[in-house]
Amino acid sequence: MANPNFDNLSIHEIMESINKRWFSKTALQIKTKDGWNALSYVPLGERAVDISSTLLKYGIEKGDRAAILSESRPEWGIALFGTISCGGIVVPIDVKLSEKEKEFILGDSGAKFVFVSEKYLPEIDNIRPKLPALRQVFLLDDSPRDDLIKIKDLKMKEGDRKYLPLEAGDTAVIVYTSGTTGVAKGVELTYKNLMFQAKELNRLVHYSEADNFLSMLPLNHMLELTGGFLSPLYVGATITYCDSLKPANIIALMNETGTTVMITVPLVLKMFHDGIMKKAQSLPFIQRRFFFACLHLCRFLLKLNIKPGKSVFSKIHGQFGRSLRCFVSGGAPLDPAVEMDFNAMGFTILQGYGLTETSPVIAVNTFRELKYGSVGKPIPGVEVKLMKPDGTFGEEGEIVTRGDHVMKGYYRNPEKTAEMIKDGWLHTGDIGKFDKDGFLYITGRIRNLIVLGGGKKVFPEEIEEVMSASPYIKEICVIGKKATEGLKAGTEEVFAVIVPNLERFEGDDKKDKELIRKKVGSEVSRLSGNLAEYKKISEFMLYFDELPKTSTRKIKRNAVKEIMQGSDTRR
Repeated sequence: MANPNFDNLSIHEIMESINKRWFSKTALQIKTKDGWNALSYVPLGERAVDISSTLLKYGIEKGDRAAILSESRPEWGIALFGTISCGGIVVPIDVKLSEKEKEFILGDSGAKFVFVSEKYLPEIDNIRPKLPALRQVFLLDDSPRDDLIKIKDLKMKEGDRKYLPLEAGDTAVIVYTSGTTGVAKGVELTYKNLMFQAKELNRLVHYSEADNFLSMLPLNHMLELTGGFLSPLYVGATITYCDSLKPANIIALMNETGTTVMITVPLVLKMFHDGIMKKAQSLPFIQRRFFFACLHLCRFLLKLNIKPGKSVFSKIHGQFGRSLRCFVSGGAPLDPAVEMDFNAMGFTILQGYGLTETSPVIAVNTFRELKYGSVGKPIPGVEVKLMKPDGTFGEEGEIVTRGDHVMKGYYRNPEKTAEMIKDGWLHTGDIGKFDKDGFLYITGRIRNLIVLGGGKKVFPEEIEEVMSASPYIKEICVIGKKATEGLKAGTEEVFAVIVPNLERFEGDDKKDKELIRKKVGSEVSRLSGNLAEYKKISEFMLYFDELPKTSTRKIKRNAVKEIMQGSDTRR
């Protein structure tokens, strides 16, 4: 069935039409210890109206903020649609933030209402006295507490108002950035931003009512909110929520639900890849040699656009449920080796690129136009240019963009908005280049740039990619460190914080830090042969825990710098 055309309808009419079109089909579901909690399209609309009419009784006005603090689940969607139906602005909060950070977002946004799951209710109880704007808390779960309003008890009565008028330029959500480089900022995204993304992603990735999505990213992540929530619902697909990042749990759900599309991040794909390779390494000698010979052959044939991987590796496809059409990857750079191996095995990974501030997709690979290592072509209607330091446009430079995907601005922060959007162009802070066919490649990031004493510029991502080829390096973060001795004192040098892959060491060797340091050092020296002399790592330190990350699995470089500064950095 062709994708629906709702171009001439209002936002409220679009929501009602979607619910009526797919009626009793399951929209959102999650598996709990008591079985499936499933919600079809019509009840989704009805329960959203119950919430919107209740908020209107509580005096919500157009533009008032209502926050959602909950793990991903069907009730999250009810709260979102209920809030926007009455003209409210949704503020999705990352559940992994500290209590202090949650307090900041609630205070900065001036949220008057909060929808919260029972798991995070104690935090709201703690910070509520510090939030004078907060009028009412709504609980997404059932509870014996009689001082709370549960959304299951909300019902619209005949004669109640259920809507407030909405315009395409109205703010729909305020999504707070992860704050890896300072105080979090609230990104205002409009209905126009969200509808543009939903339509274009559906057209480019060919979503349909036959699709079953598996959702594992938090709904405060814009790629999940647009690509994994609004876009699927726009075409009548079914979304299943997964409450675990354990590969075994994910794969079990993929099999049970017949997953066809999964929005994901590189870390999850790497976990899958590592699991496949670890299992292959444990095979008997003949089978192991056969597996890697087949993989090597399929990699070669892939370059000739010959793709036998799905047949050759049919057992692996069986583990993922056999219905999978594609992974859509974003949020961080994808390891080229992981991408190549998955595609050689017959899987399709559509890597894209964007920012929260661009709601979020700027470019994406598609089934028809795909190049490994690239983030695809800019989506139709999105302008992208590469700005050189002198302000002119060239073949390589900072990625700047404009179009219907660009945010309204940072909430109550015109100064930061003006820094980000200049002369209509949003400055991403990322360095990129186009190839002759118009595919975009990310080559670095301005704020992560290391400037050496001689004026040479080093992009940490380039070194990290090279070093990640070592099986002895589990994670690596390259940062600039000021030299304290010699002629280079006061200038930056290339420094790395490395998490060793302890699975490559056996027995007591796992505890021998000097042996581990020696092996990792040997690997750094070996792989440095692939780098220009000035890009080579001057020093490194070992770190025996996971590197600090945001909820979207991006490494917090500022936090890594603190680790570096507080530790012995002798190589």
